[in-house]
Amino acid sequence: MELSPHLLTGTLLIVCGLLAKRFPMLISGYNTMPEEKRKNVDIEGLSSFVQRHLVIIGCLWILLATTLTLTDQQDALPVILVIYLPVYVIWMVVRAQRYDHNERKR
Repeated sequence: MELSPHLLTGTLLIVCGLLAKRFPMLISGYNTMPEEKRKNVDIEGLSSFVQRHLVIIGCLWILLATTLTLTDQQDALPVILVIYLPVYVIWMVVRAQRYDHNERKR
């Protein structure tokens, strides 16, 4: 397995994380909210959270791909990413809700 696509993917995740802090309108869900609801979102905290965790995902992606390639265990990479990535992203979505101070509909 070639390492280049994984380095590109990791780098793209890191760049997206850095851009999310500078341009919070890139955060999905926030950019489609009505203006009244945006006022109740802690965008500083949310953008920092998204930045931090996208950079972590990107770095881990690069680290895992590089380590598994160097140890000639690259067959394990898809399995690790299929398990690790969805769990991390679901956790991020749930955890990001703490920055939304809008009332929930019941």
